[in-house]
Amino acid sequence: MLFDEVQAQHFSTLSRNPFPHVLIERALIQLAGDGDGARFRNEVMAAAGWKHSNLTPFGKYPDEACVAFNRIRAVLAETEVPDAVLNALKNTSA
Repeated sequence: MLFDEVQAQHFSTLSRNPFPHVLIERALIQLAGDGDGARFRNEVMAAAGWKHSNLTPFGKYPDEACVAFNRIRAVLAETEVPDAVLNALKNTSA
């Protein structure tokens, strides 16, 4: 899957069109399927370097969120297999 680059200002800007991080989150939830979407999304975010609670808004730490989402973006460009996504993020440094 290809997504545009996530930028820090996306987390504090309003738009009619969804920003790339929103599309990435949707894709992660769909990849997991069978009701495991939110859990998978949280695992992927943690593996990508998001060290905050899933209740912490990305706008509070936009630079960290940007780095995490762009790492996920790069992995999703290579694979859409849930286990492979997690393994790729865990095996690369932040």
